[in-house]
Amino acid sequence: MAEIVTLVMESREKTGKGENHRLRKAGYVPCIIYGPEIKENIKGKLNARDVQKVLAGRWESARFSVKLPSGENELCIIREAQKHPLTDAPLHIDFLHLVRGKKIKMNIPVEVIGTEDSQGIKDGGVLEATHELEVETLPMSIPDVIKVDVSGLNVGDAIHAKDLVLPEGVELMVEPDEVVAIIVTSRGVEDAAPEEEQPAAADVEVVAKGKAAKEEAE
Repeated sequence: MAEIVTLVMESREKTGKGENHRLRKAGYVPCIIYGPEIKENIKGKLNARDVQKVLAGRWESARFSVKLPSGENELCIIREAQKHPLTDAPLHIDFLHLVRGKKIKMNIPVEVIGTEDSQGIKDGGVLEATHELEVETLPMSIPDVIKVDVSGLNVGDAIHAKDLVLPEGVELMVEPDEVVAIIVTSRGVEDAAPEEEQPAAADVEVVAKGKAAKEEAE
């Protein structure tokens, strides 16, 4: 489980496209905190350099301690990170407030290990794997990644959701028979010796994890 990252939110009184553009030019990224126990969304701004450092890492499963202008700290995750389509610069951050003891559903990145020992890959097979999986977990039990070991796979072998061993308190929200990783016959091998088509793992590469507040949209 990853450490909790601290971010400092500064106050932001004005909203709207023009004001957000001005903030970005001044080196800030507009942000908002919302959640089931947040009566009124908390609007603020973050230092752009701090945000860039966060987004350069594995932010999807990270927990953040956001220090509010009032001095209070709120435990959050990033539900959506909006980026510029050309420069990749951060445009807006949506935080979901976490309630200790209350489970949440979120997507966790998948990390494939053991590729160098897989006989199927050594024989020319091609690995297909999902990028992330939805889980339900308590805020203090959020895993950094879900590791999938493919070292024992041959061509045609697959790992399903039901085969995964998850940390205590973490439950998968996908069908047990969903393919998480599979080694399929490469196109070159198929041309030489056609085989039965293999099912492919779901490709669920997600750019953002939620839906930003309409009033904050770029």
